[in-house]
Amino acid sequence: MQWGHIKTLFILSFLILNIYLLIQFIEKQDEADYGILDNQELTFKDQLKAENIKIPNLETGQIEKDSYISVSQKILSEADLEPLKAKKGLSTEVIDNYFLVSQLEDPIPVTEETSDIISELVKSYVLFPDHYTYWGWNKELNVLIFFQKINDRPVYFNSNGLVLAFLNGSNEITHLTQSVLGEAEPQGELQTLIQPLFSVEALYNRSFLTANEEVTDDVVLGYYARLVAEGNQVFAPTWKVTVKGESSGERNYFVNAIEGLASRNDEIKFLHDTIGNDIKKIETLNKDSKVKQSFLNATIKLEVDNRSETE
Repeated sequence: MQWGHIKTLFILSFLILNIYLLIQFIEKQDEADYGILDNQELTFKDQLKAENIKIPNLETGQIEKDSYISVSQKILSEADLEPLKAKKGLSTEVIDNYFLVSQLEDPIPVTEETSDIISELVKSYVLFPDHYTYWGWNKELNVLIFFQKINDRPVYFNSNGLVLAFLNGSNEITHLTQSVLGEAEPQGELQTLIQPLFSVEALYNRSFLTANEEVTDDVVLGYYARLVAEGNQVFAPTWKVTVKGESSGERNYFVNAIEGLASRNDEIKFLHDTIGNDIKKIETLNKDSKVKQSFLNATIKLEVDNRSETE
């Protein structure tokens, strides 16, 4: 009986020892993995320094998780449209219950000095103004661009969630177009997003970021279309990275924060394509529409430019 107890104690002792050794091995392995990651980060930063590539301070904070989202075009109800229809000094036409085109009786002047309050200038002339964020002023086409936000993040370059403000030769807002995306639905499980630094590395690995260039501004998380299907779109969480070079100028890249895929968007092409499609919609309005003729006259130069580029 005593020998049986002794054997049991030996077995338990060896079992405890094995568990202890296993825990030690796992901890050592984790430390080694973290060391590799730290070394990779150090190596990449050394590469940037060697090639005189400047980046902002991208802190590796808490790792975020997110999923793809599916979003359909929002169909606007009479209640949605009421604020614009009741607005004095504004004429608005609705096309197919989702696209708006408006004309201002009194154009709104815009200057470089007012660029920081541009969102406030147009706020009362669009639906759901708090759901849009100002992107920029395209001087070539003289158009102000506002992207819709989902989950408080901008949806980059999507014609279905967009406000465009058209300026005349005196830099006054005369017309607005608007489209609205509906509610977002998660697609798939939550996934760990890549850190901002790795989005920069993705650009570097694809030669989108080269010697003597600079990553400007913050690396901002938003959404970018991953898949366009009938009736809805799938958007990926996406890092917006702005790169500036002496000869190449400033350009924006978009890095899928789940897959690490990098792409570039041509703002001028996007605007030409979007405005061209908007013109086709507006041409379907009744010929007596005051807004129709006014908008077509205001955009005739853009339409001509777009046709000449595609010929």
